[in-house]
Amino acid sequence: MAAVLYYEPLVMMGPGAIARVCGRFGLTVIPVARDRVGQTVGHLAGYQGFPERAETETPPADRVLVFCEVDRDTLDQVLEELKAEGAPASLKAVLTGTNAGWPFARLARELSAEHRAMGGH
Repeated sequence: MAAVLYYEPLVMMGPGAIARVCGRFGLTVIPVARDRVGQTVGHLAGYQGFPERAETETPPADRVLVFCEVDRDTLDQVLEELKAEGAPASLKAVLTGTNAGWPFARLARELSAEHRAMGGH
């Protein structure tokens, strides 16, 4: 199933423009709650073989989008439309065989570190 895991650090903000754009491309938006960031990315995406974990993690400070089973052309179009719609800035990743087993919070930390290393704020 083509989907986007969506984590929002500001409790009062919803997916808004992100949900609208993703919906136009048939992508399901799966919200990731603050108390679920200790779950693996694979579990949150609904993949078999990734059981629920009891561990908790510190919620990320950044908005995060993880694209699951989205082909490259669609991903490029979605990213262009998100920018055009003025969707809030987000750290972005694609679900891979490697990061599927990581806790969501770990993926968010890795993305944040990469973003800072590349000159982001």
